[in-house]
Amino acid sequence: MSAKKDFTGPFAPLCVKYVELKQAAGYDFKQQSRLLRCFDDFCKAYKIENYSITEDIAIAWSKQRPNESEVYRNSRIGVMQRFSQFLCMQGYPSYFLPSLPRAHSNHTPHIFTYDELHRIFYRLDDMETTSAAPFRNLVMPVLMRMLYGCGLRVSEALNLSVKDVDLENGILYIRHAKNDKERLVPMSASLTEKCRTFSEKAHLNSKDTTPFFYNKSYGKYSVSSVHKFFRGIMWDVGIPYLGRNKGPRVHDLRHTFACHNIQKWAEAGESIQSNLVILSKYLGHANVSATQWYLHMSAQEFPMIREICERELGGMYAPFKDVYDYVEEEYE
Repeated sequence: MSAKKDFTGPFAPLCVKYVELKQAAGYDFKQQSRLLRCFDDFCKAYKIENYSITEDIAIAWSKQRPNESEVYRNSRIGVMQRFSQFLCMQGYPSYFLPSLPRAHSNHTPHIFTYDELHRIFYRLDDMETTSAAPFRNLVMPVLMRMLYGCGLRVSEALNLSVKDVDLENGILYIRHAKNDKERLVPMSASLTEKCRTFSEKAHLNSKDTTPFFYNKSYGKYSVSSVHKFFRGIMWDVGIPYLGRNKGPRVHDLRHTFACHNIQKWAEAGESIQSNLVILSKYLGHANVSATQWYLHMSAQEFPMIREICERELGGMYAPFKDVYDYVEEEYE
């Protein structure tokens, strides 16, 4: 698919340049490119001068559409904001919205019990190969353990290539994560061994750029296909799927990872405040405030944690009692 053919609006030349620069830097950029093309088409109704995004265009593009989710709306606005920044760097002054609206979700994360996790992993290990999905029985047991064992976003795990998985030192190199950040994520010894065993079977002749978790076409799994597969596994083990925005979702493995770690610190008498900073870096959060959300989720799942948090964190814990307006819509 040629970027030059995709863009036909007033910003077309700059859109092409922007997409090519992002792709040259190693970004997949397919979804963002589609949204940028929609924005370029949207601007056909306006008189564009000197490749500049005006305040009128920015406000009009940012208005919520009928039946549009906040998450999708924010994705649209974010693409325009970053393109505005690019235009300014190219010498075409463009308008920036003062702030982005926050995303909200009706989804209440499901924290899997240890029994539920045991049933899920037992079912995954019992999978057999099929002609329709010849590698799935190898991939999914390791992928799901990585999502829970490292607290990764689904897209982060699927974007891993062979060179990003250091099997000698047990470290994952996460590239281009949320907000274009990178980080190193250590694995446990048992998960590292699972990855080694998987790699010996799946990557004997693979290139460094081969997806670590590949499908039958040797390409990357899509996020949607992993979500669909996970719902099937939950059905098999008797965990009911309650529907869209209710879950449980595969992304809840990440939430479970965080809550289970907080539970372990509390039971071991370790400092939650000190460990929360480490957890924030591990999860790839922009700041520790986002991670504090898990304190309240953990307190609901494990009541003994509330007393520990209030005692150890004092007044810092109280302001976050109504923190459920923060939702990590980051699993795409």
